[in-house]
Amino acid sequence: METIHAAVATRLVPPRQSRRSIAREVLLQRLHDARHGRLVLLTAPAGYGKTAVMAQWRHRLLAGGARVAWLTLAPEDDDLGQFCASLDASLRQAGIRVCRPGPAFGYDPAHPAASLPAFVALLDGVPGEVYLMLDGLDRLRHPATLAFLQGVLCARLPHLHIVAAARGEAGLALGRLRAGEELAEAGRAELAFSVAETLAFVGQRVEGRTARRENSQAAVDTAVVLQEVTEGWPAGLELVAASLRTGQEPAGPHAQSAALHAYWQEEVTAGLPPALLDFMRCLAVPRRIHAELAALLAGSAQAPARLAEIAARGLFLEPAPAEPDEVADVGGRGWYRFHPLFRAHLLHDLEHGTGPGPHGLPESQRLHGLASAWLDRCGKPAEAIGHALCSGDFGRVLALVEATAAHLPGVSPLRDFLQWADGIAPAQLALHPALLLASAWACVVSVRPQQAEHWIRRWEASAGPGVDTVVHATVMRATIAAQQDDHPRVQALLDSLQGRPLGNPALEQIRMSLALRYGTLLGCQPRSRAPYRCAAQPGDTEIALMGAGTLALTAWIEGNAYETLRLGTDVLAAAQHAYGRRSIAASLCAVPVAAALYEQDRIAEASEVLAGRLQTLRTGTPDVLIEAALCHARLQWLAGARHEAPAELVEAEAMFHRRGLPRGVARVAAERQRLALLGKDLRHAQRLQASLEELGRQDPGATPRAQEIAAVAALARARLALAQGEPAQALAALGTVRGLYVASVREPLLVTVDLLQATAHPRPHRRL
Repeated sequence: METIHAAVATRLVPPRQSRRSIAREVLLQRLHDARHGRLVLLTAPAGYGKTAVMAQWRHRLLAGGARVAWLTLAPEDDDLGQFCASLDASLRQAGIRVCRPGPAFGYDPAHPAASLPAFVALLDGVPGEVYLMLDGLDRLRHPATLAFLQGVLCARLPHLHIVAAARGEAGLALGRLRAGEELAEAGRAELAFSVAETLAFVGQRVEGRTARRENSQAAVDTAVVLQEVTEGWPAGLELVAASLRTGQEPAGPHAQSAALHAYWQEEVTAGLPPALLDFMRCLAVPRRIHAELAALLAGSAQAPARLAEIAARGLFLEPAPAEPDEVADVGGRGWYRFHPLFRAHLLHDLEHGTGPGPHGLPESQRLHGLASAWLDRCGKPAEAIGHALCSGDFGRVLALVEATAAHLPGVSPLRDFLQWADGIAPAQLALHPALLLASAWACVVSVRPQQAEHWIRRWEASAGPGVDTVVHATVMRATIAAQQDDHPRVQALLDSLQGRPLGNPALEQIRMSLALRYGTLLGCQPRSRAPYRCAAQPGDTEIALMGAGTLALTAWIEGNAYETLRLGTDVLAAAQHAYGRRSIAASLCAVPVAAALYEQDRIAEASEVLAGRLQTLRTGTPDVLIEAALCHARLQWLAGARHEAPAELVEAEAMFHRRGLPRGVARVAAERQRLALLGKDLRHAQRLQASLEELGRQDPGATPRAQEIAAVAALARARLALAQGEPAQALAALGTVRGLYVASVREPLLVTVDLLQATAHPRPHRRL
């Protein structure tokens, strides 16, 4: 028997798979459904698990009785003679033997064209279904080698099926196969892990920090954040998750480990031409890349061709969809984006001067300045401001802020602006009212009330008296009052603007959102919510989407779960698409949607919607914070995390104490008591009841906040009385709730009262 060279033999079987590999059942089924086609092609950059998927499918095909030959292609296989020898070894390793005489398959340098007919004749004589798996197809570049493989695909061998994996373009003519439905393709979108697969990954890899149950809310939180950071890139999941084993939070794209940087250098950028790598580093500066912007940043008219080359090489570059204000470019000069983790690596190289070329911080600032100017010319001021802040060009920042100050460009640029303003001398900021206004708004959206009031006063003194000054200051102070849960002050400030057109869509949106939410609490409900719905439609700005989220939140607090989902689901999707999953707008919209899903017993959906958002929600209003904390803890409890849920509520209660929000303290303490009663811990429930009663004594009166605290304490008193077997006391406490005005505007309170009263009343005797 002819032996196989050891160097080739190692490439004739797939790499050994880890016992902890995630089974890709959905993708495998899709591939298996296409098993009768001529070619199955997996195309994705490094680390997307192409080899693992092929190995899993190979195991399934072998179990079904198919003949499967495997060949991991090496650079030397790009020679036709070596390629034929490797193919022959692969077939022999798989036990594929010809059953009838024919020409011997091999490569004769004197007659290279004879190799293809001999190979076709060999396979034509093999009975049964034959699968040839080629891993690393993009290593084949020589015309003769590609022509041979193209000939095999075109041959009439209905029982031969080729399965190939490549990082970039395969160099084959595939049009006829596509037209004849003989080609099945899976790209990076199909190869990326789904949230469910990432959750299974977390259950296997992350130990100690998350709950041991795979479906616990803590595990879901981790999985969703990992999914967001890596976009389901399997190798990235493994590398980023390593930090979780040391108890750290999942790192964002810009906080990468040494292991991840090493992966990029060894597996992706190694061997690239220096000029191409320099070009890619320039392209990493903007979030999205346009061919015209790429040419400007790199100083090269060949930018479109280089972009095409990067995409063809499988270097984590993909087309980016046009945004609502853009026209899709059908001429090949549209928008692109790097994978966020790869972009962060390229930026790290650019800013730290690795690699050839005049890199370093000055070069980075120059590129940010160019990007800012180009985006400003294209009518994208919010993106332009972000790059201007990174450029360190004070004049450009000032010009952009002055041009957009009246319209509030968005929440995210304001948060970036605050970091920039912290490094500017206060005396320099004081010379420019637009910068003072932006600083004030930045503190408002970051929930820094004392700093916000400081900047508001400085801006008022600098801008001088005027209608615009009064309007901006009043809306900002009303927002601060809402963050401090001061309902009467919110209404008083809004009343001072009654009948006055604000002349600013963003300010009008904020005013209407505050009026809807706090007017409802104070009994000043608008006769019709049509204007609010019109103003709160999903739009281009984050503030508009936040207004739409407020409408959904109001419906939830009033007790209408169906209306909450109707109003909030589409807005949540729009906010995530436009600004990211953990943006303030998306996180705000997620809270009422998750709470409504929980109410409808759609627990898995609620868990995924709310996962990974609590940190962003720290800047929310009290209602958002309260509903998020309660819903998240309840999901933990349902998942069986009976220790984690109460501990999480203790942390939330401490946060509400720090922020001076007694209503939040009361709601969380009542939930802690409810869980204690479920656990039959009466002594702890009594201690919590005492703290609730003390909160009520500290905040007496008829304000909505005081009434809600009183209602929460009374409901808790009723639950405790029922647990102690004292129904009369429970009924007395429930009667107190019915007498409070807040119960008339919070239907869930009345429903809870009805349920507890039904429990407290003695059961009537049945009539036989």
